[in-house]
Amino acid sequence: MGVTGPRAVTLKDVAARAGVSTATAARVIHENGYVSAMARERVFAAVRESGYRLNAVAQGLRRQRTLTLGHVLHGILPNPFYAEVALGVEHAAAERGYNVLIFNARDDADRERAGVETLLARRVDGLIFTTALRAENVRLVLEAGVPAVEVEKPLCDDAASVVVGNYAGVHDAIEHLLGLGHREIGFIGEPVTRLPGAPDERIDRVAQERFDAYRDALSSAGVPLDEARIVLGDYSRDPGWRDVKTGADYMARLLRQHAGLTAVFAASDMLAAGALQALYDRRTRVPDRMSLVGFDDTYAKHLSPPLTTVRQPMFEMGMKAAELVIRAVSEGPPESPAREWCAASLIVRESTGPAPRAARAGRGSRLR
Repeated sequence: MGVTGPRAVTLKDVAARAGVSTATAARVIHENGYVSAMARERVFAAVRESGYRLNAVAQGLRRQRTLTLGHVLHGILPNPFYAEVALGVEHAAAERGYNVLIFNARDDADRERAGVETLLARRVDGLIFTTALRAENVRLVLEAGVPAVEVEKPLCDDAASVVVGNYAGVHDAIEHLLGLGHREIGFIGEPVTRLPGAPDERIDRVAQERFDAYRDALSSAGVPLDEARIVLGDYSRDPGWRDVKTGADYMARLLRQHAGLTAVFAASDMLAAGALQALYDRRTRVPDRMSLVGFDDTYAKHLSPPLTTVRQPMFEMGMKAAELVIRAVSEGPPESPAREWCAASLIVRESTGPAPRAARAGRGSRLR
């Protein structure tokens, strides 16, 4: 007598576990027809719990789809932001029976276009950009009749997007420093339009929002904007691991410009890591003599001291991007491009502390 293996999980099993009809479970799994959000989540949970496996090849043949998404990454190294978003995309895609093909643009707009053309030739059902380098490359996807979603820095008004609350996150960070008694607060980041001499062709919404939040939080506290406290440059164009060195260079320049600083906000954890190195080289103790805040929450908890930072929900952003593009594949594009917002949150660690006593007593006088 032969030995039979475990019985394969069927669609009927999934429906029973989810407490819905087999027809409803089929509509969710095959993305065919309306199902309430609550029922949809119950079905997805039942799929995960039961180990049900969709026959992706058969489904693709029935619907003339490949059940494959393309994901064009701005870069893979050195910023872990991109990898974390990619993990979120793959997680949400796998839950819905999709595979993901990743293309690394390596911060090169022409290479990004080549990647788009390659993925379209592979007949991907939808394409995600994290983050796009050129709007016309996103438009190329839409003109091919393929849904596109941009993550973090949308360039094309016709594409759906997933963005984060940069302004609120940075505003909270600066208020945190102000609450600790700091008034001489520096800023290192990318160029923005509202500073003289900024190259307009390199401006992006994210850089502007982060700088605006810094400026506005200081203004609300009665602290005037001082260009000596600001260093801006196009550090994202630095190849390889130079972002950390750039952060160290920016911090050194900032200290030369304004010797009385007691705190610095860095527009990314990469820059903050370099800034921390520059302070260490100068025997400047953090946070006793200088407080430091980053943005992203990538390297932050691994630095010494662990870095106070504004956390982007990177994994969640990737999941939302996959959900948006799969919805557009199954239901068709909405009348106006969808935009999903994710909240940024301040994570306080050991790199921030009270302003030095002399600075608090002088209320803005420069330390020498």
